[in-house]
Amino acid sequence: MHKLKKNGKRLLKLLGPAFFMFLFFRVVDPQATVSALKNIRPDIALLSVLLFPVVNAALTFRWWLICRRLAIGTSFKGLFQIYYISWFLSALPFVGISPLAKLIYLKDNDQPTGQTAVSIILDKLFDIIGLMAFGLFGLVYFPHHLFENLQIWFYLGGIVLLVLVIGMFGGRIWAAFMALLKRYANRRLQKLGDRFEKDMVAFWSGFNLATFALILGISIVIGLLRSLVLYTLAIALGLDLSFGLIVACRALIGIVNVIPISISGLGTRDAILLMTLPMAGVSKEAAVALGFLAFLWTIGSKFSGVVFWLKRPLPLVSINAMKDKISP
Repeated sequence: MHKLKKNGKRLLKLLGPAFFMFLFFRVVDPQATVSALKNIRPDIALLSVLLFPVVNAALTFRWWLICRRLAIGTSFKGLFQIYYISWFLSALPFVGISPLAKLIYLKDNDQPTGQTAVSIILDKLFDIIGLMAFGLFGLVYFPHHLFENLQIWFYLGGIVLLVLVIGMFGGRIWAAFMALLKRYANRRLQKLGDRFEKDMVAFWSGFNLATFALILGISIVIGLLRSLVLYTLAIALGLDLSFGLIVACRALIGIVNVIPISISGLGTRDAILLMTLPMAGVSKEAAVALGFLAFLWTIGSKFSGVVFWLKRPLPLVSINAMKDKISP
């Protein structure tokens, strides 16, 4: 059953690449798309490569703040290297290898396994919250063009309704959420450490609005940095687009990429760009070319982490052993 579930996740991630192949061969002109890629400016493309460590530094900073609140005594430099290595390993065809790598590296640094697991889960949680908050800009930016029957008031009304629901039922929602985390921990993460629930409570006990705003702000900055990458790649392709439009596109891409149906956004990213960029006079071929170039940037960013991997390699057999230990 576990093997079947694991294979199911792998097959699910192939939906995005399969959709990209459909777009490339059936929706756009393949030759025109390749021609658009050939016209790329190498100097601007190289400039986007310099953003590799900047984006990863921002991601690491959010994780570092969470680790500080959990009293995990690891330096920002150490976490930066671990984050980069886990980002590199996520390019390999193994489900869940990135969080396991973080877990094992911090364990090798004599950090408590339970606290480390909490930090990884919370970092992912805030990443999703940040993507959703950042994605609101895309929903507000495009409504008249993409959703003919839906107006901006629909989204604002949804936000107001969400606030009211949280205000009226926040306590029950929180209790249900904690029960779900406890159940998940009992099945998996408590096999690694018996303080998971206590560490989670310790994190939230001193959590306040200022801390939440800080972490959410960092998540939005990460979204802006990713938008800057996409904007730089658009310039490299010779596309005349406003930064605001690119930010809106990247916001929608972030929402879609929460759904685990792709590999590094291949297919899903292209679908969003194909739906939005023609409104600004960009051809379908150029939109798909930009999406594919962004995919190459993501892969390049991941594989640049091999530098830290070579300095501090961790045998994949150790990761697989840890994975087997926490699997149900």
